[in-house]
Amino acid sequence: MKTEKLFQTVVWYSEGDYMVKVENKETLRLLTKRFMKMNRARNIIAVIAIMLTSLLFTSLFVGSVSMILSKRATEIKQFMDSSHAIAQNLSEEDAVRLQKTIEQSDEVERYGTGIFLGAGRDKHFGFSVEVRYADKNMAESFNCLPTTGRLPEKENEVAVSSLVLEALGVTPKIGEEVTLTWEVNPMLKQYKTDTFQICGFWQGDKAVLGQMVWVSEAYAKENCYPVTQKELKNGIYNGGKEYSVWYKNLWNLEKKTENISKTAGFTKARTGLEINPAYNLFEEDSFSFTSLIVMVLFVILAGYLIIYNIFNISVKTDIRAYGLLKNVGTTGKQLKKIVRMQAWKLSEVGIPIGLIFGYLAGFCMSPSLTADAQISAQAGQTTQTVVSANPLIFFAAALLTLLTVYLSCLRACKMVERVSPVEALHLAEGEQSQKKIKKNTSVTWWGMAVQNVFRNWKKGLIVMLSIALSMVVVNCIVMLVQGYDFESYQNIVLASDFQLDQMTDTLSNTNFNGITPEIKEILNKCPESEKTGYVYYSEERHKMEPALLKTWETLAEKNKENWTDYEKQIWEETKADNTVKVHFLGISEAVFDMLEWKGEKCSWDTFKSGDYVIVDYSDKYTEQPVSYYQSGETFKMEYGNGKQKDYGVIGEAMMPYSLDYPYADSVYITVMVPEEEYFTQTENQSAMYATIDAKKGEDKQVKEYIDKNVLKENDMINVSSVLDMKASFRRFVSKYYMIGSFLVIILAFIGIMNFFNTTATSVISRKKELALLEVVGMTKKQISKMLVAEGFLYLGGAFVIAVLLIMFGAKQILVNTLGTAFFFRLHLTIVPCVLMIPILVGIAYVIPKYQFEKMSRESIVERIRKE
Repeated sequence: MKTEKLFQTVVWYSEGDYMVKVENKETLRLLTKRFMKMNRARNIIAVIAIMLTSLLFTSLFVGSVSMILSKRATEIKQFMDSSHAIAQNLSEEDAVRLQKTIEQSDEVERYGTGIFLGAGRDKHFGFSVEVRYADKNMAESFNCLPTTGRLPEKENEVAVSSLVLEALGVTPKIGEEVTLTWEVNPMLKQYKTDTFQICGFWQGDKAVLGQMVWVSEAYAKENCYPVTQKELKNGIYNGGKEYSVWYKNLWNLEKKTENISKTAGFTKARTGLEINPAYNLFEEDSFSFTSLIVMVLFVILAGYLIIYNIFNISVKTDIRAYGLLKNVGTTGKQLKKIVRMQAWKLSEVGIPIGLIFGYLAGFCMSPSLTADAQISAQAGQTTQTVVSANPLIFFAAALLTLLTVYLSCLRACKMVERVSPVEALHLAEGEQSQKKIKKNTSVTWWGMAVQNVFRNWKKGLIVMLSIALSMVVVNCIVMLVQGYDFESYQNIVLASDFQLDQMTDTLSNTNFNGITPEIKEILNKCPESEKTGYVYYSEERHKMEPALLKTWETLAEKNKENWTDYEKQIWEETKADNTVKVHFLGISEAVFDMLEWKGEKCSWDTFKSGDYVIVDYSDKYTEQPVSYYQSGETFKMEYGNGKQKDYGVIGEAMMPYSLDYPYADSVYITVMVPEEEYFTQTENQSAMYATIDAKKGEDKQVKEYIDKNVLKENDMINVSSVLDMKASFRRFVSKYYMIGSFLVIILAFIGIMNFFNTTATSVISRKKELALLEVVGMTKKQISKMLVAEGFLYLGGAFVIAVLLIMFGAKQILVNTLGTAFFFRLHLTIVPCVLMIPILVGIAYVIPKYQFEKMSRESIVERIRKE
């Protein structure tokens, strides 16, 4: 009846005021409207499908952009640099050239200047303090603009962090006097002490690299060390000039920065202007662009599967109407336009709803997504959460949803474009079914179910894929979460239950002597501690013997392709003066027990005599590590303080990663002596690291002891705890559960909708066929069994497809996207899919039974007549 009504409308329009060809846009709009009215149930399902697709895209983009912006905000805060590019450690000559180039560049919006005078020195400082000059822009880039008062203008004025004032016992108040000592030249051990008046201050943050002290430009120029280019290359940065640069936009930062550096005459790596790493959005350790692309394609596929099926079924159901329209003069192109106009109208409703709910979903997920971007063993070291509402997010989500709808409609559009009135009659599913039934009247309900599934295998494949997709996601999330191995991570990142230090993320601000004798005394008294250990550090130089030089020449030849220009330069300097850098470590017995040995392990009793050293070895992670020294050889140590001693090499061992020298270095050797020998030779009793292993079950008590006693003495000490690491690891893994659960709910809903829609359409379109089966003697129970069997075949097929996708595709996708971490170990399993079988059986049983019972409320005669 609906088809005839539509046909009458078209005839009236075509024969009344217009030509037989339906060329008027208003006519096409009316036909679209009539088709929409004919398919109200279809419209609701299609709107939901489009809304879900839009929701997935929006939540994906909101979550992804929020992760990127949160990481950027965290790095800007932690590394104290909000500018787009920065130049550090410049001589006066280099600074003049760079400033001239910056001022002439059309790309630069503004810039700031500064001078590094030296590190603040005071026994009350338990953190890094830097004395600098900075103009307003530079101070802003450090996030250290005074919130009370202003930056210094006179020589005797100073602006300072509140943490520095607290450590010195000075009240944060404008006009108060503060006496500061700073290091003019670390090599010459020159210090300067002056008294200043406070002109400004701000609240210090313990989580950042260092605390700033701003002096005036006049004071800086008068008192800064006249550093030369050669001294800067050798690591003396006192007196170095600095620049912070902001560009007019963030587009192509790397090229802009490189152009300015080259124009200013900087050709060597790590010289001149360098981009702020916080703005490298897709660097290796920040955000995987591959993962984003994979997820976008995944959402397109998920949306396509249901939207395609909806329009395909809809067009097949209305195929007679489209055939009649073609008969009265409507072209294939116009029919295609009618289908597409329906899709756009449905998108107008579904996309805005999806954008709203997608943003809310992304907003709710973002805190969990950004809470532990990296697993941390330190409490409170979580990422800042920045939730983005950039209009581009919504534009991209809407555009991709429209693309998905467009792709989903292609098949349906092609079908109506090519259809003819005669073909329309033959394409009706009911007539096809009747022909099949006449030839196969003797088959069983099970045989008929198999036949029906294979007859409509294309439609069935879409249903199977959409359900398989949700099963694959469930399985992959379980494999992903199980693949992250906490023990593998802990063995690398934390060698003991607790680790204490005052190290920072940059070498220039770190404190290698943060664990003072006073702190050690407190730690040694901890009653719940099983054993406490210490690592002491100093940098020395060692004259290379011919054998060691030859070893390093071999290593340099092997590694030169991977070395930067800076590292190659270090090697050339090392070879020229024939001395190699030594990471000289003093270790206690507890740390000695943690060493990873190459060859035979020596005893602590022999080692602690002080006559022996343990030497590290190179290429640690290869199958055949290279030795610097063999056991039994002699190692001559010439200390920087003038002392000398010959040691016997007692063995080769590697320090655990978490207790080793933490900064990148290329040409060096590590030499270890017992702590008493270290005290004797260096006269330094302050450790770089402290380690504590708690007694069994006493982890919480040890943490409480450290919080109450150690942090009370010095709250700038970093405490890495296995308890915090476990909690952080759980948060890190739980975000995958959360994302996975969200995706699974959406995809499962899509799969069930697809199955429901296909089953309903199949039952409705076969009304006459099913009624005739009852007429020839088939019971309702047998027909119900047949329909349920069809459901079992669909969902059984979905299970098989899911298992095949997991076995042959999941491993490669996971390992190359989300499973790139060093502590990820993929274990292939299909157990989650197997556990889903009862749910699939329930769905396959309930939905077809419900659809048939609903149809059976009409009498057999009514069902036959309606056809």
